Amino acid sequence: MSTTCEVSDVGPVVLAISSRAKHLRITVRPDRAVRLTIPRGVSVKRAQQFLNSRIPWIKKHMRRFEELENNRERVLLPQISKTRARAALIERLEGLAELHDFRFNKVSIRNQKTKWGSCSAKNNINLNMNLVRLPAELTDYVILHELVHTRIKNHSSKFWMELDVYVGGGARALSRVLRSYKLPM
Repeated sequence: MSTTCEVSDVGPVVLAISSRAKHLRITVRPDRAVRLTIPRGVSVKRAQQFLNSRIPWIKKHMRRFEELENNRERVLLPQISKTRARAALIERLEGLAELHDFRFNKVSIRNQKTKWGSCSAKNNINLNMNLVRLPAELTDYVILHELVHTRIKNHSSKFWMELDVYVGGGARALSRVLRSYKLPM
């Protein structure tokens, strides 16, 4: 069940009551949509107080997403052929796998519309050819994310801790930055 309320200096906020949530949680998406998840049993008054206490935090994150969007719009991403992307991504995947002692089965490079990468239950890795158009740090993050999935098949805290080891910390922050990039349609 959800409803929307208007918050000054922020705009519309979706209030969503969840039977699965255990804590009040505010989410700000890259399109600057704001959502407050409310566990069952928490009063609307308490949720409103929590929301009001977090307005500076919400505004800060909205500004960050706006800055990322503005910076991204100024960058012209280079065009690249699938053949060149395939060669570059496979070379980087094999290099990172060897460096960190990961094993994978097959690799596919595709021009996907919704995912940067994936890892199957059989440790087959799929990478989006558009990864080569991202900053190198984000390309490596996606490749390492999928390589860690060869060992841990979920997004548990254990997964994120393991990924932090390979990306030098800040894996969740890199994940948020990656979400600010849109895949070409």
